[in-house]
Amino acid sequence: MALAGAALVAALVLTTLAVEAAAKQKIASDLERTLVAFQQLARASQERIRDVAEARTMDHSFRGMSLSVNSLDAAAGLGDETAETDGIRYAREVISSADTDAFGGEPPWAFFNASGRLVYTRAEPEQLGDQPLALPLLDTALRRGPTSALWSPAQLRSLPFTFIPLEQVREGDLLLVHAQPAYGASREPVGVVLSGQWVKDVLLEDPMAPRAPGPQMADTRASFAVRAEDGATASQLPLETRLDGPKLEAGQARDVYLGDTHYLVREGTLLGVDGARMGQVFVLRDFDAEIKPILRRFRLWLVPTAVGIALFALAAAFFLARGLASPLVRLEEAAGRVRLGDLTVEVPVRGTDEVGRVAQAFNEMVSGLRQRDQIKGLFKRYLAPQVVDELLKNPEKAAPGGERKLLTVLFSDLVGFTSMSEQLSPEELVALLNTYFEQATGVLTQHGATLDKFIGDAIMCFWNAPLPLEDHAARACLTALDLLAVVDRLSPVFEARGLPRLDCRIGINTGHAVAGNLGSSAAQDYTVIGDTVNLASRLEGAAKVYGTRTLVAEDTLLAARGVVLARELDLLRVKGKQQPVRVFELVGVAGTSPAPHLVRFAEGLALYRARRFTEARAVFLASPEDPPSQRFAARCDTLLVTPPPEDWDGVFTLDSK
Repeated sequence: MALAGAALVAALVLTTLAVEAAAKQKIASDLERTLVAFQQLARASQERIRDVAEARTMDHSFRGMSLSVNSLDAAAGLGDETAETDGIRYAREVISSADTDAFGGEPPWAFFNASGRLVYTRAEPEQLGDQPLALPLLDTALRRGPTSALWSPAQLRSLPFTFIPLEQVREGDLLLVHAQPAYGASREPVGVVLSGQWVKDVLLEDPMAPRAPGPQMADTRASFAVRAEDGATASQLPLETRLDGPKLEAGQARDVYLGDTHYLVREGTLLGVDGARMGQVFVLRDFDAEIKPILRRFRLWLVPTAVGIALFALAAAFFLARGLASPLVRLEEAAGRVRLGDLTVEVPVRGTDEVGRVAQAFNEMVSGLRQRDQIKGLFKRYLAPQVVDELLKNPEKAAPGGERKLLTVLFSDLVGFTSMSEQLSPEELVALLNTYFEQATGVLTQHGATLDKFIGDAIMCFWNAPLPLEDHAARACLTALDLLAVVDRLSPVFEARGLPRLDCRIGINTGHAVAGNLGSSAAQDYTVIGDTVNLASRLEGAAKVYGTRTLVAEDTLLAARGVVLARELDLLRVKGKQQPVRVFELVGVAGTSPAPHLVRFAEGLALYRARRFTEARAVFLASPEDPPSQRFAARCDTLLVTPPPEDWDGVFTLDSK
């Protein structure tokens, strides 16, 4: 039901937008035609005003006045103050006496001679024109002929003569002023007649009055506004916002909001009778008033239809859902069981429709998951779990090859395994090793090690590949301590069975090596190779030289950053390497209190490296329970008999693996 309601609302919104867009386009086209019609009406109105003004200048009384007041002041008797006053007064009396008969009516008008002096103004007949007036309208009329302009109330008040009494100036209206030249017998202009009419009387009728039909107006529902060059506006509407905006192409309209009413507006240029720009004209249409009846009729038709369709679709969907619900419910239950880890589930497939194909695909997916888990579990017995997971995520890494990484490598080997194997049958030996490997593997997993391989009773593992681990060196050291703990726990069990005591040796090194898949396309092994790996193996074997259970390279301890406590044993050069390595024995985790023999060994080692072999021997012999101390005491005996050369650096070279 919600879906049907959403679809109904979406259909209403989209259709409303489409209707509004179409209505806007239609109204914009109408506004364009209306604007052209208004401009034609304005042109016709100005031509009528021009004809009336021209007739006025041709009147017998006016022509007689014009003969006495022509464009030459001297010829008109205006050469001195007395003659000027008499000439102006005579002209005013002539025009004033003829005004009612020849120029009757209400519109204001005034007459100027060819020099721009005021001869007569209907608003104040007694006013004299003492000086020529600098009015652009007069100059244009004298030079080029009849012209028109729009004057705002502010311009009327700023005129240097009274054209309209101030109490009769209309606020919110514009005066359409026409300048008509008066010609003498020689067709030279002898003056200019200014006449004016209010725009709302001529172009903008009362919006409350009925509008006369006619071909002049393309749409009688339009409203108009006229604006003069100084920004003053005469309008049929109370304008509460600016009508300006970006330049519009033909057939376009702009959205304007006047109060709460939405209008579409089109603008154009208002030209004078001489074709010069007077101002702007705006034609407006009430978009809300026009679109609401259309939308109301549309919704009255659409809503019942849409509701009917939605109800029909709802009923059809209900019956269809009942047919689909049963297999889908079973499919949902099966998916829930798979999510909980049950991969034995299987849904019945009925039919070959979409639901049947989905059920078939679901069964195939579950079968694939079962096979994947079986393969994954099987491979995790032969490969490190991290390697298996990484290959499942990135199968392309299964290709032969590798990458150079900083790794930590650990080798571990059981002590006395050969003699132990002689006392046990192969089955017992395998059972013993599996017991040890089971617990050792748990330690490796706990510390995030990648198990490389089992080599008889030995273990090889490494860190920081394939998954990155920042603390790989620390993890390796802690793993070594935990492996020793595993051996210590199992030793009493084996001794109780009459077997030799179980022990192990561990070698650890940190450095760069190559990690990746080694082998062919038929058989591969994810492993690490390089000098770092070789040194770790050598250190495991060298531990028996010092009688220790662990031997760790200096690089590993530095990378472990104080996680464990270790004692320095020697500078060791293993077989096959020229560069000596500083090696250490792991004592315990950080914070472990060092035993007294460890302190004595450090003192003896310092004396040993200072070539003070007699004193060093005495310190080493003070710890008979410490195998490394006994080994170094024996070295001191040898060096006392055969002193080392002067360039002796204290490095011990191991000739065997």
